[in-house]
Amino acid sequence: MSDEDDGYRTINVLIVGLGGIGSQLTDLIAPALRSTLLLPEIRLHLMDGDIVEEGNLGHQRFTEEDIGKSKAEVLSKRHHVGSNLPVITHNKNLTSASQLAGYDIIVVAVDRQAPRELVHNSDAHWVDLRCRGDGWLLIDSDTNRNTLAKIPQNQKPVGCQLPGAVADDNIEFGFAAVAALGAQWLMQKIRMLDGRPESKTPKFSMGYLTHGQMKTSVLEEI
Repeated sequence: MSDEDDGYRTINVLIVGLGGIGSQLTDLIAPALRSTLLLPEIRLHLMDGDIVEEGNLGHQRFTEEDIGKSKAEVLSKRHHVGSNLPVITHNKNLTSASQLAGYDIIVVAVDRQAPRELVHNSDAHWVDLRCRGDGWLLIDSDTNRNTLAKIPQNQKPVGCQLPGAVADDNIEFGFAAVAALGAQWLMQKIRMLDGRPESKTPKFSMGYLTHGQMKTSVLEEI
């Protein structure tokens, strides 16, 4: 939970998964948090056990120089600029509920159901960001349980890009759309925890960049 020593509040934020969505979101939110003057201290934690591969470069926020390096360490080094935004690296995958202790806000952006469920069952405020091709989905800890029950649960990993998309020069940008929604959600949730009642987070939403926003009944692949 938030640290409150001598009346000073610290908000601990965890981003789980640093692929197409998570790396994009980190690059959006970290500069914004560094520029804030009135928010409480934020500690940004980045969790991912993967390394950067060549196939990631077209849709993830990494370069050729990052190949073979830890995704968490690359992004942490990029954004740990000055003491006003501590960025803490967790070079591991989420496998246990105990890894989620102490966080106020959790963003989960992974392609596996097990870590999603760990986050959903945590005591933190959370948002779950998903994409598939040009499709995207946002659900959070305030989403109606009946709505959550209608969302198909993928038991095997489903990546951001459709099969063969990278080799076929057909990268799609659902990941970027939902990363922007996630960054908006995260900034507003931090403001809400800071006692700003006018702040509002994006609510449950899903859609496709080509076809527009959809209803729950059409969700099949995300």
